Amino acid sequence: MTTHFIGKLLEVRPVETEDKKTNKIHYSTELTVLFEGADESGYLKPSIDAIFADEEDYDTFKDKIGAFVAIPYNLSVNQWGQKWYFDKSMPVLELKENPLDYSKYKRDGKSKKA
Repeated sequence: MTTHFIGKLLEVRPVETEDKKTNKIHYSTELTVLFEGADESGYLKPSIDAIFADEEDYDTFKDKIGAFVAIPYNLSVNQWGQKWYFDKSMPVLELKENPLDYSKYKRDGKSKKA
């Protein structure tokens, strides 16, 4: 299943990992994305996640740092935990502003618009 992570792209980092069994080096790109939501009382509830992409995707994302994006991704779960991977079959959407702007809601627990 493909879903989208929507948020501000904070960092695009090249990553180098070594396979301990084969001593092979694997290169990839790590995307750090910030989602700023609000809890039921209206208080800020940020969430930062890392999404992994291939090495050649570095240039695709480098120009989008600081922008609000919708990144399609798939979740992979194995014995070492879970990771999110960029789904290349869908485009990355660059948004003009945060479409999920929770700053317009009061901090009264009822989530009414200000």
